[in-house]
Amino acid sequence: MGSLATVFVSEGRGGVVLKQIQDPCKDAVAMLMKEHDDLLTLNSVCGGSSQFFQLPRAHGSYTDYYSFAQEVGIQRTEDMGLPPHALYVMQRIWPVSHWLATSIRDLFLPQPFRDQPPPQLLARLYLGNGTSRQGSRFVNTENFPLSADRIERLGLPADKIAAGMGQMLASINFKAGRDGRDIEFVLCGHPENPLSKVPFYECIDFNQMRPHGGSAIVIVSSMVSNDPYYPRPWSPQWQAFADAYLATAAEANESHLAHDVLQKAIMVSSHYELLGVAADTATTEEIRRAYRQAALKWHPDKWATSPDSQRDAAQERFKLLCAAYEALSDPDKREALQSGKDEGMLRGSSA
Repeated sequence: MGSLATVFVSEGRGGVVLKQIQDPCKDAVAMLMKEHDDLLTLNSVCGGSSQFFQLPRAHGSYTDYYSFAQEVGIQRTEDMGLPPHALYVMQRIWPVSHWLATSIRDLFLPQPFRDQPPPQLLARLYLGNGTSRQGSRFVNTENFPLSADRIERLGLPADKIAAGMGQMLASINFKAGRDGRDIEFVLCGHPENPLSKVPFYECIDFNQMRPHGGSAIVIVSSMVSNDPYYPRPWSPQWQAFADAYLATAAEANESHLAHDVLQKAIMVSSHYELLGVAADTATTEEIRRAYRQAALKWHPDKWATSPDSQRDAAQERFKLLCAAYEALSDPDKREALQSGKDEGMLRGSSA
């Protein structure tokens, strides 16, 4: 269940789900219909067997439940009991296969889960998280996070997954003209054969996408908000992601904009990398504390008697740290950095 709509699985009706709004106001109906139309657009310009990540198919939208029931022949005696609100029908996203769920249970779930049948789950592919946090007592077995280290322990192709993300994001950006905000990349079951042992990858959730209007920073802002799906610029999978992104952009004659997107993504990410804080969750106090620790280490006074090359490197590092702290410590400037309202901050300028 999301804030906009609830998803209902229609068992035995061709592997489909119904996504129905919770609040039948005009704005909610318009958003749901837009999501359906965007999914149709994506299927027409971004879908196909050449994509590593597949897209669920949209089957139709309805202004109310009764229109849907009448079209598919649901009798009153078979009524699903849903509210009379607007909905659309889409292909079901199946849980990962039994063998893969078993591997996830045995490798990553706490001991009490290992004595139980493997859970039905989707796995979120978080290449932006190099490692997973250990020892947590709280486990979401419906939307299980797979960080880069977990992906590799399962024997899944991290580089191909990264390239697939780059391919799909570039298709959405440059073939559909959308920013890709809030899309998700998941490991799931095969839609035609849920018993298949072959891992299947899908891109889902499109209700937050907007046209980007040719703005690189709008696209970068959506990438930051989607953290931690995409690999970071300093991660082992970044090159595979970037190469696929650029190659797909070239197919749409958008190479210049794609290069601009990646350059700005690196700039934004570098501030967080320098301070060692998370782009999506770091608080102002965490940023301040991280800066103080790094500044003590790299302050030029501590390197005054070092060889020239080391002293110069420390001075440059300290300048970058100051620029990063200036950009991130002030909430308004941090928002400007991530939204592109201040191009000077993107370049690390204090002007």
